[in-house]
Amino acid sequence: MAPFKPNIELDKKYLDEIENVTFNPIFIMGVQRSGTSILYKILSATSSFNIVTAYHIFKYSELLHNHINNLENKAKNNLADFFKIHFSTDRVIDRMQITPDFAEEYGFILGQKASQPKITPKTLGVFIELCKKIQFISDNDKSILLKNPWDFSNFVYIKKVFPNAKFIFIHRNPIKTLNSQLKAMRALLKQKSPYMALLSPQYNQVFQNKIMLYYYRFLYSSITPIRSITAIRNLAKVTECFLEDISSLNEDDYICIRYEDLCRETDLEIGKILDFLKIKTESKLHYSDFIKPRKTTELKELKIMKKFILKRMKDYLSYCEYTLKVLL
Repeated sequence: MAPFKPNIELDKKYLDEIENVTFNPIFIMGVQRSGTSILYKILSATSSFNIVTAYHIFKYSELLHNHINNLENKAKNNLADFFKIHFSTDRVIDRMQITPDFAEEYGFILGQKASQPKITPKTLGVFIELCKKIQFISDNDKSILLKNPWDFSNFVYIKKVFPNAKFIFIHRNPIKTLNSQLKAMRALLKQKSPYMALLSPQYNQVFQNKIMLYYYRFLYSSITPIRSITAIRNLAKVTECFLEDISSLNEDDYICIRYEDLCRETDLEIGKILDFLKIKTESKLHYSDFIKPRKTTELKELKIMKKFILKRMKDYLSYCEYTLKVLL
């Protein structure tokens, strides 16, 4: 069912073309389910950036080949047809529509090519090649906008290897973040997502092993608090790393926004980001049109542990200026 032939590296003979390509990376930094996807979608709509798309992920081995031989439109149309036949209209975990131009996470390519979903010395070469490819086939004058929740607390290393990098941190009420994380995983484990199975070999392997599948379904269920407690600890850990390391960045290296403010004052928050990046856009878009509020039900197990979560993440909540009125 694969929409590509991963063993055929059509780009191999064109790699010399991108040897001297340079790029200016801008990273959207947030944990899973903190609003990185909607922020990426909105900023992508300004047409001010080069971005990573589903096309770049699925057709990675032939991006240069298709561009140089004027085959991009054909490849995208074939991919769009594949999506219509094999996938539902959205990602299951949210209402994001799947198209070849869908803004996607670079971590999927790192995971496929180097078995690690974040930027490390092992995956750095793949990441650089990805950025160079996208820059070569896109608008060379634009910065490349990237997002990958696995790298949220990895900005010290990223800044070291990319001194010109800029960061857009997005924070969200941790109760809501955890609630969304657990619900998303339960949805993905309840029924196999063909789209996610192609993006993530690890996810696909879970569904190929019934014992592993039943184990994960149990682990993420409301029957046991194990996964909820682990999720809390993981979120606390990465936010603590953020607090410890954020002072290593200069003030002109990053901007912080909150998901709640993005939803409430979308145009204002996007304006702040564009001003920070010194980007002027003639876009007439009303960015608030991208926000579609949804009613969510708070999981019972998180309600029980709410006081523990708030105490555990007190310093992070203070940094983000969350008040008890917002959190409770």
